[in-house]
Amino acid sequence: MKNKSFFPALVLVLVAAILAVTGFMIWESGNTAKLRQIHVIIENSNDNRWVQFIEGMKQAAEDQEVILTVVPTGHMETLSEEEAIIERAIANGSDGVIIQLCSSIDAPSMLEKLNGRTNIELVDENAYEVMSNVVGVVSPDHRAIGEAIAGEAALYAPKPLENCTIGVIRGSSALSSMEQRMDGFTQKLESLGGKTAWVLEYMGDAKGIREQIAEHEAPDILVALDNAGMEAAGEYASSQEKKMTVIGSGTSTKSIYYLDSGVVQSLVVPEDYMMGYQSVSDLADYIHRNRFLPQVRTIAHRTIHKDTLFAEENQEILFPVQR
Repeated sequence: MKNKSFFPALVLVLVAAILAVTGFMIWESGNTAKLRQIHVIIENSNDNRWVQFIEGMKQAAEDQEVILTVVPTGHMETLSEEEAIIERAIANGSDGVIIQLCSSIDAPSMLEKLNGRTNIELVDENAYEVMSNVVGVVSPDHRAIGEAIAGEAALYAPKPLENCTIGVIRGSSALSSMEQRMDGFTQKLESLGGKTAWVLEYMGDAKGIREQIAEHEAPDILVALDNAGMEAAGEYASSQEKKMTVIGSGTSTKSIYYLDSGVVQSLVVPEDYMMGYQSVSDLADYIHRNRFLPQVRTIAHRTIHKDTLFAEENQEILFPVQR
């Protein structure tokens, strides 16, 4: 009788022990499988121009099962300021950092100083070879974007291109990406018979840029080489009585609004969603597998007009949503 009561009790003890061990293994597994962290450092991170880019990153982070942190930033004037932000990301346990350089001047030396301390993916800048600590580069072809803008200026010129006064609003000369856009635009424009009357560098002062434009000959064609310039150009053109042609590159809701309202005639739009997705995907793939697979990827761009704004394929890149 005692043996009969002992057997069920022994079974219960063994079951309880198995459950306890299994529970410990599950708990231990959950603690050791730490999700990898990727930090993103971009200029003016809350700017509307990054909406598509960030949506792409979020989707890739979900697919790759990594923790994504877009570091809050404003305007970064120097590389030393950007380097300090990168250092804080490393101190916070980042396994990799996605960087949009605020300046191309001395950038290689800054990146080399970070060698061995974190994994780096560069975005929106295609002038760099993959270095030992740079996993990859994802960027549009800036020269090709400049050439496309020049082609659109010729297409929408209100009179023969050689007779048009063409003003240009460009971004910082400290960025090689902007230098490539400017070179592509200028060379293509000249090959089509046009030339620029004046060029202004826009650094975020909307009132100041309006005053600078007013000091120059009124343009027949106003060109903006980046999104910030496009927003400024659209605001200026919409305030003028004289109709002018506005052409350029932009991705923000404001730039798209100016296209839809007819203030802007043509937008050359880089596929920022794919730039965001691919940058996180490549960096996460390297971190998870711990092997060096450098990638230099060029994302596409497309030209959008008012009558093609609501085409399905354009809606997908202008207003992306996570799948």
